[in-house]
Amino acid sequence: MLALLTFVSPVVGMVIIFVILSYHFNKPIPQNLKKLTIPLAFCMAQFGYCLNPDLSDLTRYYAQMTQYSGYLNSIFINDSQGLYIRDVLMYLVNRTGDERLLAYIVGFIIYGIVFYILFDMVERNREFLTMQEVTFMMLIILGIVLPTSTIANVRNITAYMMISYATYRDIIQKKKNLFTIFLYIAPLFLHTAAIFMLIIRLLQVIAKKAGTWCIALALFFPLLVNTAYEYIELLPGKLLQSGVQKAYVYLNWTDGGYASEIQGNIMNYVVRGYGAFYILLVLGLIVFSTRKKEVYRIIDQPMVSYVVLVAVSALGCLYITTGAFWRFEVIVMMLCPIYLIPIFKLRTQKVKSILFILFISVMAMVSLNTVIYFLENGLSMFGKYLTGSGFIIIYDVVKGIVN
Repeated sequence: MLALLTFVSPVVGMVIIFVILSYHFNKPIPQNLKKLTIPLAFCMAQFGYCLNPDLSDLTRYYAQMTQYSGYLNSIFINDSQGLYIRDVLMYLVNRTGDERLLAYIVGFIIYGIVFYILFDMVERNREFLTMQEVTFMMLIILGIVLPTSTIANVRNITAYMMISYATYRDIIQKKKNLFTIFLYIAPLFLHTAAIFMLIIRLLQVIAKKAGTWCIALALFFPLLVNTAYEYIELLPGKLLQSGVQKAYVYLNWTDGGYASEIQGNIMNYVVRGYGAFYILLVLGLIVFSTRKKEVYRIIDQPMVSYVVLVAVSALGCLYITTGAFWRFEVIVMMLCPIYLIPIFKLRTQKVKSILFILFISVMAMVSLNTVIYFLENGLSMFGKYLTGSGFIIIYDVVKGIVN
């Protein structure tokens, strides 16, 4: 019922969700928190629908939409990259006549996965957690990297989160079925860089065994990319070759276009600096926090080594001018329940002190991002969100198809 209500009026649904979470803030965690997953996904999807495309990659995607107006088989034939999931998505959105539906779908997929993982992890560890800790994780997910930025990225974060969800189903839920396999494979046909997240999944066992040494791998990231590019013709598979080519371009793109635009941007340095601080602090907690009496190591907990490799990859991309660091950083933030819940379980004074420092820094970053959001969007997007409705979206889609 709440999901339907939120679809009809996202702002009403958001208010109800806020009331539910506030009511239980100082109480035990309520049963079946997962029922909030779909309503929250609708809330985030509406943000995508209201986005101003002039401030994001959406302008480029909307301009490309006209290229997907022919027959789907012709589009497949002309796609030299083999990104057929992208083709289907763009084709279907183009057929509706409502280009804003692209960001709506992306927002629903990304945050549907994010909140499902959060609430499933919470329900699995209910006896060890408080609602304050659940709220803290939600602040990290929504406040450090704003949903508007994540959704506007469109394909890359969607692909990364799909592979992360497949990993979650595989390792934590033990669901080794066809849908899990689909979630591993489909992102490869959505974005060329998805191959790197799949490689991280395959190599995660290294992070568990290497411990602190895996952080040193970040120093060799540029060398690995340049070496792979030099011998790109020897690499197996078109997808891997395309991924290496993409990584090489990002690594060496320092002039022109977006690279020149962000080089003198102070906020770019602030965001990168905080992202690096957060990741290093979390890696320190993961690697060094133990409960000696029970030989309880954070790095040994399910899927933590996967997030560690993502975090290390982010550090390896820190000096790259364009957005490679940010793309890995987003995944580290969105998967915070994977490593924070095991950390919360330790309850030692040292861990509590470090978590308090982390909390203060998160609140500072959330405040800064909120100010930036209102400076960039003003009240225009806020007004669109207030009046938004799933019925309006359905009407626009039907109107576009008929016309």
